[in-house]
Amino acid sequence: EEEYVGGLRAAIGVWRRMRDGGLPLEDGLTMRSLVDWPSGLELHIGMFIPTLLSQATAEQQARWLPDAYELRVVGTYAQTELGHGTFVRGLETTATYDPQTREFVIHSPTLTSTKWWPGGLGKTATHAVVMARLVTPDGRERGPHAFVVALRDADSHEPLPGVTVGD
Repeated sequence: EEEYVGGLRAAIGVWRRMRDGGLPLEDGLTMRSLVDWPSGLELHIGMFIPTLLSQATAEQQARWLPDAYELRVVGTYAQTELGHGTFVRGLETTATYDPQTREFVIHSPTLTSTKWWPGGLGKTATHAVVMARLVTPDGRERGPHAFVVALRDADSHEPLPGVTVGD
């Protein structure tokens, strides 16, 4: 627990130095590499934010990036599944659009579809970019897509209903 907290403090310190002091990302990453503790922010910085930058619309970026940069939202990246690793075309997790609620229902239907190894998920992340096969209301599969999924209650940091996390 002490190592986790120490690593998190170090990572947040580097992040603030980058954000507030204009430290370039490359220098921040070098500083972070000198701290030999996991922090739970590695995938936030290395995958969550870059995925938003490269795949989100301008409207989605305006919604998510300010909170991600200020660490009000801490993300991870959930692609790898227990049964088949990182084979994206083999994902079992689905995201089915429900036109009545105007929401996507994310579902990992089997043990082998369990998202595996998303760094920071066990203790730190509040949200995840979840890779899932998009299913439209007509039942057609549209291939793998990225979805931002809330994982934890904003006040208590406890997992939301239907979300199971582990470390």
